[in-house]
Amino acid sequence: MDSLSIICIVIGILAIVIRGPLIFAPRATLRFYDRLILSSNARVRAVGVVNAILAIALLLLPSLNEGALASLFYAFGWIVAAIALWILVLPDGFRIFSRAIFNFFEPSGGDAVLRVIGLL
Repeated sequence: MDSLSIICIVIGILAIVIRGPLIFAPRATLRFYDRLILSSNARVRAVGVVNAILAIALLLLPSLNEGALASLFYAFGWIVAAIALWILVLPDGFRIFSRAIFNFFEPSGGDAVLRVIGLL
Protein backbone atom coordinates (compact mmCIF):
# COMPACT_ATOMS: atom_id res chain seq x y z
CA MET A 1 0.00 0.00 0.00
CA ASP A 2 1.41 3.35 -1.00
CA SER A 3 1.39 6.51 1.08
CA LEU A 4 -1.50 8.11 -0.83
CA SER A 5 -3.74 5.17 0.05
CA ILE A 6 -2.81 5.48 3.71
CA ILE A 7 -3.61 9.21 3.70
CA CYS A 8 -7.00 8.53 2.03
CA ILE A 9 -7.82 5.89 4.66
CA VAL A 10 -6.80 8.17 7.55
CA ILE A 11 -8.85 11.09 6.24
CA GLY A 12 -11.85 8.81 5.71
CA ILE A 13 -11.63 7.41 9.24
CA LEU A 14 -11.26 10.92 10.62
CA ALA A 15 -14.38 12.07 8.76
CA ILE A 16 -16.37 9.09 10.04
CA VAL A 17 -15.25 9.60 13.64
CA ILE A 18 -16.04 13.31 13.62
CA ARG A 19 -19.34 13.16 11.70
CA GLY A 20 -20.65 9.76 12.86
CA PRO A 21 -22.11 10.89 16.18
CA LEU A 22 -23.94 13.73 14.40
CA ILE A 23 -25.96 11.13 12.49
CA PHE A 24 -27.11 9.17 15.55
CA ALA A 25 -27.49 11.86 18.24
CA PRO A 26 -27.39 15.29 16.57
CA ARG A 27 -28.41 17.55 19.46
CA ALA A 28 -26.29 15.73 22.02
CA THR A 29 -23.33 15.89 19.64
CA LEU A 30 -23.67 19.65 19.21
CA ARG A 31 -23.84 20.12 22.98
CA PHE A 32 -20.82 17.81 23.41
CA TYR A 33 -18.78 19.75 20.83
CA ASP A 34 -19.80 23.01 22.50
CA ARG A 35 -18.83 21.76 25.95
CA LEU A 36 -15.65 19.91 24.91
CA ILE A 37 -14.12 22.09 22.20
CA LEU A 38 -15.63 25.57 22.35
CA SER A 39 -15.54 26.08 26.11
CA SER A 40 -12.16 27.85 26.25
CA ASN A 41 -9.56 29.45 24.00
CA ALA A 42 -6.96 26.85 24.97
CA ARG A 43 -9.17 24.00 23.75
CA VAL A 44 -9.94 25.84 20.53
CA ARG A 45 -6.22 26.39 19.96
CA ALA A 46 -5.58 22.67 20.58
CA VAL A 47 -8.02 21.92 17.76
CA GLY A 48 -6.11 24.47 15.67
CA VAL A 49 -2.85 22.62 16.30
CA VAL A 50 -4.44 19.35 15.16
CA ASN A 51 -5.72 21.11 12.03
CA ALA A 52 -2.25 22.53 11.40
CA ILE A 53 -0.71 19.04 11.60
CA LEU A 54 -3.30 17.76 9.13
CA ALA A 55 -2.57 20.69 6.83
CA ILE A 56 1.16 19.98 6.91
CA ALA A 57 0.55 16.35 6.03
CA LEU A 58 -1.71 17.33 3.13
CA LEU A 59 0.72 19.96 1.87
CA LEU A 60 3.66 17.54 1.86
CA LEU A 61 1.73 14.85 0.00
CA PRO A 62 2.39 16.08 -3.59
CA SER A 63 6.12 15.70 -2.99
CA LEU A 64 5.48 11.96 -3.43
CA ASN A 65 4.44 12.57 -7.08
CA GLU A 66 1.24 10.57 -6.91
CA GLY A 67 -0.81 12.37 -9.56
CA ALA A 68 -4.11 14.23 -9.63
CA LEU A 69 -5.45 13.00 -6.29
CA ALA A 70 -2.34 14.29 -4.55
CA SER A 71 -2.91 17.67 -6.19
CA LEU A 72 -6.48 17.70 -4.89
CA PHE A 73 -5.26 16.91 -1.39
CA TYR A 74 -2.67 19.68 -1.77
CA ALA A 75 -5.41 22.22 -2.52
CA PHE A 76 -7.47 20.92 0.40
CA GLY A 77 -4.33 21.26 2.55
CA TRP A 78 -4.19 25.00 1.84
CA ILE A 79 -7.82 25.36 2.89
CA VAL A 80 -7.14 23.46 6.12
CA ALA A 81 -4.02 25.57 6.70
CA ALA A 82 -6.06 28.78 6.37
CA ILE A 83 -8.65 27.45 8.83
CA ALA A 84 -5.90 26.39 11.25
CA LEU A 85 -4.31 29.83 11.03
CA TRP A 86 -7.69 31.45 11.72
CA ILE A 87 -8.22 29.19 14.73
CA LEU A 88 -4.75 29.80 16.16
CA VAL A 89 -4.70 33.57 15.63
CA LEU A 90 -8.33 34.41 16.44
CA PRO A 91 -9.76 31.69 18.70
CA ASP A 92 -12.51 34.01 19.97
CA GLY A 93 -13.66 34.72 16.43
CA PHE A 94 -13.79 31.00 15.68
CA ARG A 95 -15.72 30.35 18.89
CA ILE A 96 -18.26 33.07 18.11
CA PHE A 97 -18.70 31.80 14.54
CA SER A 98 -19.04 28.16 15.62
CA ARG A 99 -21.47 28.92 18.41
CA ALA A 100 -23.58 31.02 16.03
CA ILE A 101 -23.80 28.05 13.67
CA PHE A 102 -24.65 25.68 16.55
CA ASN A 103 -27.27 28.08 17.91
CA PHE A 104 -28.84 28.36 14.47
CA PHE A 105 -29.06 24.63 13.76
CA GLU A 106 -30.04 23.39 17.21
CA PRO A 107 -33.45 25.07 17.63
CA SER A 108 -34.44 25.85 14.03
CA GLY A 109 -33.15 22.85 12.13
CA GLY A 110 -34.72 19.56 13.04
CA ASP A 111 -32.84 16.39 13.78
CA ALA A 112 -33.28 15.35 10.15
CA VAL A 113 -31.37 18.42 8.91
CA LEU A 114 -28.51 17.77 11.33
CA ARG A 115 -28.38 14.12 10.29
CA VAL A 116 -28.17 15.08 6.61
CA ILE A 117 -25.32 17.48 7.45
CA GLY A 118 -23.62 14.60 9.27
CA LEU A 119 -24.02 12.37 6.23
CA LEU A 120 -22.60 15.00 3.89
